[in-house]
Amino acid sequence: MVAVSIGTGDGMHSYYLLLDTGSGLTWTQCLPCHTCFPQSAPIFNPTWSPTYRTVGCSDPLCKPPMYRCVNDRCEYAIRYGDNTYFASGVLSRETFVFQNAQVGRSTTVPNLAFGCTHSSHVNFNGNPAGIFGMNLNPTSMVRQLANLANGRFSYCLVPPTAANTSTFLRFGSDIKLPREAYQTTKILTYLNDDGHHFIGLEDISLNGRRLGFPNGTFKRRHDRTGGCFVDTGARTTHLIAPAFDHVINVVKDYFRHHNLEPVKNESSPFSVCYKTVGGVDRYMPSMTLHLEGGAQYNIRWQYLFVANQERDIFCLALLSSNRHSVLGARQQVNTWMRYDTVHNVLSFAPHDCSHDANN
Repeated sequence: MVAVSIGTGDGMHSYYLLLDTGSGLTWTQCLPCHTCFPQSAPIFNPTWSPTYRTVGCSDPLCKPPMYRCVNDRCEYAIRYGDNTYFASGVLSRETFVFQNAQVGRSTTVPNLAFGCTHSSHVNFNGNPAGIFGMNLNPTSMVRQLANLANGRFSYCLVPPTAANTSTFLRFGSDIKLPREAYQTTKILTYLNDDGHHFIGLEDISLNGRRLGFPNGTFKRRHDRTGGCFVDTGARTTHLIAPAFDHVINVVKDYFRHHNLEPVKNESSPFSVCYKTVGGVDRYMPSMTLHLEGGAQYNIRWQYLFVANQERDIFCLALLSSNRHSVLGARQQVNTWMRYDTVHNVLSFAPHDCSHDANN
């Protein structure tokens, strides 16, 4: 989970919002809050902010199916993931304050559209007060800050084990290039694609061995299924069901060659787990995503697998999906990512993201 710190027009509080490249609306919990989750900062009170206002039904942003007009207010009801999580509220406008990389400096941007959420069921477990939406929809921060940032942003996710280490979501000219050589691939756009940052996944390798998926396995289809997009709001990577099944079988064969058989782990959401044995890290496999244009996105084994140290078990951190393939947050750790939404290019490079902290 990656949080972005912002200030609001009341000048009293800062809020942590979950960085979500798969969502099109930035929102925070607001008073009155009918069903809300715990958050570290006080819930935003619109009546305390002189720059807050609701969005009317005539606003160009208030368009179905995401928004609907109720009593001359533009309301939303968003569902996430497998529809078990939701947020509903009123589309609004407010002044946002963004902290700069330089200590003590900030940038104030007025009149940004955001969601004032009055009812939610989201499992954030801690600090975040909402979501910082960074997909390609008109209400996303990518689109609203396009003139200031030239349609570009970057981030570098630190490992979950890097406690109290922060990094920066950078925009426009503030983006720093990594020391490492970076690769590029196209950001693909489709009609009615919900604004996701799609990339052209063509094949997968496990530990250098191409799996040889047939052409079109990961293609976007006319029924709006298929395709692969990048999503920091997804905790881990998902693969479309037939491809997932094949990857699972290849992983089982790989570890069987090293005399390891899967073990049951009913407390884990992951399909394949193994007992940790001495020296296993010497032959843990990596994964490579082969992308359109020849780019290769490498996933080190440390981020391909997740360990349960209390039970001495490690699991393949991939999930199956009936709709899309998704490059999730866990497999983006220690990777510099830059999105150019004007030229539709995603750049990436392996990088020690802790080096970006506080500079």
